[in-house]
Amino acid sequence: MKRCIAAAAAVLALILGTSAFARGEIEVRIDGNEIHGEAEPVNTDGRVLVPIRAVFEALGASVSWDETERKVYSERGSDFMELTVDSPMMRCGIFNSDGARVWTDEIALDVPTMIINDYTYVPIRAVSETLGASVKWNGEDNSVDIHTYGAVDKPVYYTSLSDYGKLYVFTPDGERRRLSNKPARDLEMCGNYVYYTSGDTGFLYRADAYDGEELILNRSADKIAVDDGYAYYRDNEDGVLYRINIDSRDIERLTDNPVYYPRLYRDRLYFNLDGDNRLYALTRDGKQLSIIDIGDSAYTRLNSFNCVFSGDYIFIENGMWYGNLMRVNLDGSDVRILTNCNSIICDASGVNDKIVYKSPDNGQDIFCVNTDGTDNHLVHEGDDSWLDIDVIARDGDTIYYKNPMRMEVYRVNLDTSGDAYVCYADDVKVGADRIVASYEGLYSIAKDGSQSAQIYEGNVSGFKIFDETVFFTDAKSGRLYASDYYGNVSALSGGETGEWIY
Repeated sequence: MKRCIAAAAAVLALILGTSAFARGEIEVRIDGNEIHGEAEPVNTDGRVLVPIRAVFEALGASVSWDETERKVYSERGSDFMELTVDSPMMRCGIFNSDGARVWTDEIALDVPTMIINDYTYVPIRAVSETLGASVKWNGEDNSVDIHTYGAVDKPVYYTSLSDYGKLYVFTPDGERRRLSNKPARDLEMCGNYVYYTSGDTGFLYRADAYDGEELILNRSADKIAVDDGYAYYRDNEDGVLYRINIDSRDIERLTDNPVYYPRLYRDRLYFNLDGDNRLYALTRDGKQLSIIDIGDSAYTRLNSFNCVFSGDYIFIENGMWYGNLMRVNLDGSDVRILTNCNSIICDASGVNDKIVYKSPDNGQDIFCVNTDGTDNHLVHEGDDSWLDIDVIARDGDTIYYKNPMRMEVYRVNLDTSGDAYVCYADDVKVGADRIVASYEGLYSIAKDGSQSAQIYEGNVSGFKIFDETVFFTDAKSGRLYASDYYGNVSALSGGETGEWIY
């Protein structure tokens, strides 16, 4: 976070150049509206600074001044921040559900807070991004545009670890609000609602970004899924499978016995029974039960969590440890063997018409087979010096792979063409037009490895791509951010984030 703000300010300095603009020549706009205050923005040493009260209040934040401590204090919703004159640090935090202050982050500013002609000034990018806005410099008219919307086009729900796991929302207009005074877990979107269970009671709730929280089920339950007007759950008292109609709140019992590892896929619920190595498939209404058994059950344990569900099939790695790759219909019929060697599906590659897999017998090699068992072939013959190989991403018929002991990422087409080095990274994820790679920061890169642009300078603990928006968590503070491919970053959470969903 600290390095990100410093880098952003440095980029802005390069754009502005070293010659300072006169006072009043820099225009600041928030959502297209020019900010007018008693003091004008200034440039000092190539950094744009703004009068804190005018910008903060325009962004919906209150501002107070402590003359004795020479500190500025600001609040907006559940967030607050503190800046000290002549200090290069800004402290941030949230009010938890008890009303207590929780300090969550300390941010290094590239330019310290300062007083100019009796007005307190701060660097605009650091403050704006901390308040969940994005900032762009327009060199043609010497203006700064702050956007409080556009970072996301729909609400982002997250649990705040800084506030005992309570549920929060970040809305498209840049507002952060607490939705529940209960710790939340197992977040799941269905329609306009986020569904979750309480970490205290296990009760099932749903919430809307604008209408608040609603109790759905007042029994302790493990939520399986919410779909088509029903919530499916395993009762924590008797272990039996149930579903509840969201509108009527009518409850139906679906199984007679306790179930284990339940999962909903398409029109069936899949689960295990106690001490049984077989997998069971039950229609949603609980009326039709099928058994999935690929034989040799003494050595083969089928679980919903280690089978791959894709399209009209379930794909199974047969065997106690490793074994042939098999395909079975969703109702358990028509078991087919796809490979005749030890096979491990590369999960990160997904399964569509082709399955990417590797064999522990040739741990450095990558293979591919059609889902009907045809065209089983070697895609990449690995280097013997590699003890293992990881397929970390897939883009249609192109896969990205790396040595788990090294950081070099390569790509190859499933027809074996185009095997080439791409970048140095811990992880890579594929977007519509570019890939995003993490290694001591976050980078946007063309799919062939060219045209790299830094998104974020700080270390990240995880990231995802939705359309052209990159969501990531800062490794140090745990704050959740969103950015485009070119580093226009907005802070979504006010403190350390647990689960989140978009």
